[in-house]
Amino acid sequence: MKSKIFPSEITENLTFVDTFSKVHSVLGEVNKDKKWVISYSGGSDSDTMMWLFRWLGYEPKGVFFDTGLEYDATKRHLEFMRKEGFDIETVRAIKSIPTTNKEYGTPFLNKNTSEMISRLQKHNFQFKEDGEKGFDELWKKYPNSKAALRWWTDGFTYRGRNISWNKNLKDFLIFNDGAGFPVANRCCDWAKKHPAKKYGKDNNIDMMCLGIRRAEGGMRVFSYKTCTYTSKASKYNMFFPLFWWSDKEKRIFDEAMNIKHSDCYEVYDMTRTGCAACPFGLDFEDTLDTLEKHEPKLHNGVTKIFSKSYALTRQYREFRKLKDEENKSA
Repeated sequence: MKSKIFPSEITENLTFVDTFSKVHSVLGEVNKDKKWVISYSGGSDSDTMMWLFRWLGYEPKGVFFDTGLEYDATKRHLEFMRKEGFDIETVRAIKSIPTTNKEYGTPFLNKNTSEMISRLQKHNFQFKEDGEKGFDELWKKYPNSKAALRWWTDGFTYRGRNISWNKNLKDFLIFNDGAGFPVANRCCDWAKKHPAKKYGKDNNIDMMCLGIRRAEGGMRVFSYKTCTYTSKASKYNMFFPLFWWSDKEKRIFDEAMNIKHSDCYEVYDMTRTGCAACPFGLDFEDTLDTLEKHEPKLHNGVTKIFSKSYALTRQYREFRKLKDEENKSA
């Protein structure tokens, strides 16, 4: 396929020009004798990747990892992209999210918090009894939970890895004597991470392209320093062609090239997608309202699956609010 002629607002932007050059450099090398695919989520960034690669003269193959909690709007958009001629394969979750919640625990607040609470729970950590103790004393009692204890006592250099990153969370867990139910972040692993790893191995994939942008922020972006990464666990390389694009540049490109996104963006007025109403999302309450309005069946499903997580997060937010009010009046 011939490359598309881009308008001046695209060709005169150095970020876009640099991206075009990087795509040709990376894909030109990997295309010789190795296989690459795009991890296609149905979200805005993965749409842009698919069209970008096509317009640069490539025939991208997409892989859609179906978590089982997907918006109907995403499914409709997936069919739209296929009708546009894109080859997009669907891969199902190895274990459903309800199953992982039952086997490992329910997600709470964010991935790092869920992982650390899970580790503490595994070693029968006494939140109310031992919560105020220092690291050295705790390590003697719980010698096999060093990383989680560092998190609990703010022992990591990067603030985002410590419990204090979430204001008053430590006080809340001590007051509440833990979470009250098993916590874990395994749903992401079995719905996306492990299926992607298995797909890469089964299909001899050398490189997976993902729509990760540095401007998004969060722990995931913290893991990557540049637009290429070699995954030791998955055994394939990763390429993030949009890594350096700002939100403004992404918007300029999409509007200039008239890229159509799913109804999640164009009708529901969402800014991000992913697993529907994921408890890790800061705006899950807004997402639940959107689902209730546009996709009530999915709304009923997620409120049952994540009921414990939603309830605990609401309790935590109310606790944090009360603490803030106490500090103001002190």
